[in-house]
Amino acid sequence: MTPVEREQLEADCTFRRVVELELYPVRGNFDAAHLKEVNRRIFQDLPALGFHDVRPGQFRAPVPAGRDWLKNRVLGNREGSYFVAYSAMDTAAQDRLEKVLARANPSQLQGLKTATFTERLAELYAELDYIHPFSDGNSRTLRTFTRQLAMESGYELAWERFSGSPDGRDCLYVARDSSVNTLAKPFLQSEFAMRKLISTQGHLAGYRALPDLLRDVIQPGRAVAFEQLQEADALAEHPELAVAYKTMQAAAAYFESKMPGMPKEQNAGLLAVRQHIQAMLNAGETRDFQQGREAGNFE
Repeated sequence: MTPVEREQLEADCTFRRVVELELYPVRGNFDAAHLKEVNRRIFQDLPALGFHDVRPGQFRAPVPAGRDWLKNRVLGNREGSYFVAYSAMDTAAQDRLEKVLARANPSQLQGLKTATFTERLAELYAELDYIHPFSDGNSRTLRTFTRQLAMESGYELAWERFSGSPDGRDCLYVARDSSVNTLAKPFLQSEFAMRKLISTQGHLAGYRALPDLLRDVIQPGRAVAFEQLQEADALAEHPELAVAYKTMQAAAAYFESKMPGMPKEQNAGLLAVRQHIQAMLNAGETRDFQQGREAGNFE
């Protein structure tokens, strides 16, 4: 195979497995074993196809003492390149991984408001990306792992929104790499690596930080259901939305009583209420949908 054919084969195989994991996710406890299994499933086909350097589901070997692991990043829509540094994957890094994954607990993340959940997930992702436990395929593994974690915590994480354009991919790369380099600097072993990271800072300036970027792609599952599904289907998936639909019904009755024979105005008022409820759901609210409204009391 040519390098281009090899790259395309690898992409096709792993994409199919990523889609498969959307339908049949790994059942685990979001610990190291769970993370390894996600990686194993995504890359399981490659060794038999001649990718003998791929070790599905196995952590990478530690970096030799006194050395640093740097990658040179080339962006799609920006000239030049920069460096990002990852952990040595030594005993200390593996211990850190266990502590980080202890925070990947859906029962502790459920019920958080969207802003708080987004901050927590951004911190978790940056830590996992810095540790970079696998020789290759960390990005695909972590996207799949964190998407499942978000879903089991009541949120939808739409990583694919960044893949629609080179600018979107570049923004995500820079946001991740900036967070990773911040975590990496205290542990760098060589002056060479420190100089590389300092010289990198100019390339990363002016982009949005990872928590801010993730606000565009994280939404509570109930908010997605209210936005996209019919009422019966949304309630079947999220019974707690009954409060939102009750508010909508009360608003409809209110506008009908205040503006009889004016369907256009009634619909405009009802649309404003729905948009307000949607915004509250997006923020993680489940009950107080009249908060911040001045259109009237719908009860």
